[in-house]
Amino acid sequence: MLQFSEYLRELMNARKLTVSALARASGVERTQLSKVLAGQRVLPYHMLDQLIYYMQLDPREEKRLRARYDAQFESAQTRRDRERIDRMLRDLARLDLDQRPVQQTRLLTDLEQYAAGRVIFTGQTNVMLLVRMAIVEEMVRPDACVDTTALPVGDSMQADLIRWYMQEGTRMKIRHVLCFDANTAQKDGSPGNLELLCQILPVCLVSRERYIPYYYYDNMRGAQYTDPFPNFLVTHSCVVCLAEDMSSAMLLRDPEAVRFYRRHFETMLDPAYELVRYIDEPLQMLRTYQQWVNMDGMYVAMDQPCFGRFYSQELTQAHLRHGVPGEEQLLELALNRFRHFRQVPRFYTFFSEAGLRRFMKDGTLDDYPVELVSPFSVEERRWLLEKLMGEIRSGETTGRVFREGVFPEYLSVVTTPQQGIGIFTTGQFPLNGSLCSIQIREPNLTRAFHNWMTSLPGSNLTMTAQETLEIMERVLKDFT
Repeated sequence: MLQFSEYLRELMNARKLTVSALARASGVERTQLSKVLAGQRVLPYHMLDQLIYYMQLDPREEKRLRARYDAQFESAQTRRDRERIDRMLRDLARLDLDQRPVQQTRLLTDLEQYAAGRVIFTGQTNVMLLVRMAIVEEMVRPDACVDTTALPVGDSMQADLIRWYMQEGTRMKIRHVLCFDANTAQKDGSPGNLELLCQILPVCLVSRERYIPYYYYDNMRGAQYTDPFPNFLVTHSCVVCLAEDMSSAMLLRDPEAVRFYRRHFETMLDPAYELVRYIDEPLQMLRTYQQWVNMDGMYVAMDQPCFGRFYSQELTQAHLRHGVPGEEQLLELALNRFRHFRQVPRFYTFFSEAGLRRFMKDGTLDDYPVELVSPFSVEERRWLLEKLMGEIRSGETTGRVFREGVFPEYLSVVTTPQQGIGIFTTGQFPLNGSLCSIQIREPNLTRAFHNWMTSLPGSNLTMTAQETLEIMERVLKDFT
């Protein structure tokens, strides 16, 4: 991305503006403007408005210039964290969740043949092959279960896990205890924790509740110097002890060693925290939603716009289906949630044009199953869209349309600066019976995701406010 000074000069060149001409017309002192263009001084914020007004920037140019202005005050790590979340969500948007199961893949050789009596394995390629063979050997068991403290979930292993769960339909259970860096005092946080989360999140979504990650906090510095194999992976038939950097491994086949590591893993689970909670009951899901609303505001990204700010008690009661299990509790939870939406000082909703059109076409909600909530009428859909457009125009609501392919249509992501991150699958998720609620409260991960969310209005991932309103106008016209 171009720096602020570089992009400002690019805009000036496109308009054939000299430093003197722009300084004279905008009221910015010439020497000061020269130093800004040289990257030697930061332009005062009110002067940025003067430059934008004089140069008559279109909405997209203004958005890019403001984003580059704000980026001057961020650390490099903050930008890298945001870009990592961008990449993860783009990858999830491209993930094919409609794949049909195929016959299980078989390796050309088995673990016994590959090991050939060896105990120590060196080189990442050999170690990764050893791990795969141990897992594939376990997969054929009806009670397949892998317990591990360091499943190497880089791009290659992530692809294997997704294939095993999606294409091959394995029922293998994986319990994974993750070590999160406890050094939260770092100025730039713990980027390794974010990288780890981004690697395992796709596996969580496709595993149909069979990949279960836990986490604990540690310094992560001492183990690699005091123990050559500080991590392990245990199956019913073997233990693979792993070096911190996966450069070497030790294979144990003795049943007593297997039992020892199984017992040790169980002791590790006691102080560990659940990272992912899988939910398949609507009432429980709504209770979980409620946790991600606080007095600071509401920040949500989903394929459809969030209209909850405009749901009155009468509208809510009219659409909640009568006779559903827990009807009174559902109504109370929904009314409390929507009442809170109307009170928060900041309301951010990011959505896609396709999701908006889908709502206008059938009136159903992605985050409320049609079994619980009846579709909105055509008149109600128009009214809700007009209300949202009015608040975006007035600035009471920050609403933006995602550009195509940057956010998965089956997810809802909610962030709060204090309480954490909520990642939910919605009614668009094609893997039936596998609703997923991921709740993350680790401070640095929370900070990274909330920064990503609040940066969206000035990023290239979303349309400008004016472009968003124009899209909404077209959609409203198409359904009038």
